[in-house]
Amino acid sequence: MKSAQTDVLNWIIQHPHLAGSVIFLISAAESLAVLGLFIPGTVVMFAVGALVSKGILDLWPTLVWAAAGAVAGDGVSYWLGYRYREGLRGFWPFSRHPALLQKGEEFVLRHGGKSVLLGRFVGPVRPVVPLVAGMLGMAPIRFYVANVLSALAWAPAHILPGVVFGAVFSLAAAVSMRLALLMAVLVALVWSVVAGTRIAAIWLKPRLKMGLARLSDWRVVPGRPVRNLAVSLFDPAHPEAGALTLFAGVLIGASWALMAVMEDIFTHDALVRVDSSVFHLLQGLRTPAGNAVMIALTELGDAAVVLPLIVVVLGWLLWSRSWRTAAYWLAAVTVGAALTLALKAGLHLPRPEPVYAGLSRYAFPSGHAAMSVVIYGFLGVLIGQGISPRARVALAASAVLLVSLIAFSRLYLGAHWLSDVFGGLAFGTAWVALLAIAYLRRSKNPTRTHGLAATVLATLVVAGVWHVSAQHAADTECYAQRVEVRAVNPSIWWTSDWGNLPYWRVDLEGEYEQPITFQWAGSPANLKQVLLTHGWQEPEPLSAGNWLLWFDVKRPAIRLPVLPNSHDGRNEAQTFIREVAGFSSQRLVLRLWPTHVQLLGSEQPIWMGTVVRETIKHPLGWFALPSADERYDEPRDVLHQSLEGLLSRLAQHSGLVLSTKELQAWDGKVLLAREPGLSLP
Repeated sequence: MKSAQTDVLNWIIQHPHLAGSVIFLISAAESLAVLGLFIPGTVVMFAVGALVSKGILDLWPTLVWAAAGAVAGDGVSYWLGYRYREGLRGFWPFSRHPALLQKGEEFVLRHGGKSVLLGRFVGPVRPVVPLVAGMLGMAPIRFYVANVLSALAWAPAHILPGVVFGAVFSLAAAVSMRLALLMAVLVALVWSVVAGTRIAAIWLKPRLKMGLARLSDWRVVPGRPVRNLAVSLFDPAHPEAGALTLFAGVLIGASWALMAVMEDIFTHDALVRVDSSVFHLLQGLRTPAGNAVMIALTELGDAAVVLPLIVVVLGWLLWSRSWRTAAYWLAAVTVGAALTLALKAGLHLPRPEPVYAGLSRYAFPSGHAAMSVVIYGFLGVLIGQGISPRARVALAASAVLLVSLIAFSRLYLGAHWLSDVFGGLAFGTAWVALLAIAYLRRSKNPTRTHGLAATVLATLVVAGVWHVSAQHAADTECYAQRVEVRAVNPSIWWTSDWGNLPYWRVDLEGEYEQPITFQWAGSPANLKQVLLTHGWQEPEPLSAGNWLLWFDVKRPAIRLPVLPNSHDGRNEAQTFIREVAGFSSQRLVLRLWPTHVQLLGSEQPIWMGTVVRETIKHPLGWFALPSADERYDEPRDVLHQSLEGLLSRLAQHSGLVLSTKELQAWDGKVLLAREPGLSLP
């Protein structure tokens, strides 16, 4: 199915003039009776929206084709129902699966004319509502009014999110492809958790009922200890019988997973061999913007956030006289923390990078992962009592999502190996499941969930905001990637060692962006002074408010902020821009990064940079998007002319092999410049 989706999207890209007919057909097929269950129309329409954001397709024609297809598909389904009426029950698949029509009938009878409008957005009954409306004899005029209105709402509801995502992704990619990929990973993680929780709930519901029905027939049998334990633990008449059965399965699965992870660690088996690959892969995705988000997420699992949460929840339980629940809550967090530290102390496994001291310097299991599961997982058990099944699914999805994001942040920041995080999640899950079984078996009076939920949320927000605000700067340095500084003689750098610095700006590992065409030895303040006197200027600072300037399509390029570019996971430290005479939509942009090479006798690093001509484009006419011209010699030469009063020269890379396309973009020369007072012994 994924291959077919990819083929369709590639065909649309290659034949944009025929894309409308394909969008119409997909939209119509997605709306047809029964067939719509097997057509991933939502996914395709989202992807079509992303193509619109890139200017490959026009927005309004795309919306019209999608809406027209939706009207046609529902219209055909309605006609079939209107034509065959009760005879539909004898047709496949309704003859084999009568529940398909039954659910549609219940929906239409409950909502009447609104069912056509509502049914467009309700997955399980969407493909049969128009069919049933016709079968039940809904008046054509009534149906088609609702059909057209629902299609006019459905098309933008499915395409515009793709447009927005594509626009945001394009802006992120303009900053760094690493950032764009990280954003895609996070979106996929969120979607997987939310959709996975919902699918798991749907899949488990009938199976739990079946399991409980079988348990009701079991009796104690001598010589069958496992069966007898199940009979004694699980009473099918218990109000939480389903949850108890579920947690029993979770306990078994999590315990097995923990043992499997520990076995792999002791034997250096498959998972441990993957540790290094995952570590280096995620370190290759790091950017300053990504670091800021991941550090904030990891701080939600810090003691400064979870300890106030633990105390507040305990205080709430004591105030509400839930003595037994308070005891379980204390046991959950204290025993969970003690066992986590005991495992760390007993195994002495090192982290990928030395980040902490004391027992926390050991890696396995991840304390953030384990305690996040324990705290947020057991809170889910407490709050989940006495609420509706649908609310429980939403609660479970929220808890799993928060824990997953914290766990992923530990991997991204290089604080843990993959096996550490898996082990922490497995241990925490097993401990929560065990406590949940013990707690729910004898729980008579459910905790007042609404008050507790509000208290937890308020505490998490207040403690989280306070801790992130106070600790973020220090944690940014703590989790920074470690680099080794190298010293070089100034004369050796000037004559030859400049060639040992990177040739290209590297975004993703192995993916080259622009060539590094400038190196500077000296004070950045002196370079700034020279540039400002030769027509260069510092750009508008990029701030939360200034991001909105990118949506001012009439603003000239020279007055727009510069989107940061990432080199090897770091944004540029200095940026300068210069007007291109006669072209208000263009500018020259010089970006500078400090290297890890210092001149002997000085703490000043060598600086390297890219200088490019940027053209500001306006996809959809909604926002500005910078595009770097792939001709690098002219901008470098303009910069060279601006360095009057400095010692400079063009140096040719001797061992650099360039493809024909690369030679057309860059001649392989680098502009070297230094302060006049810099001695070259």
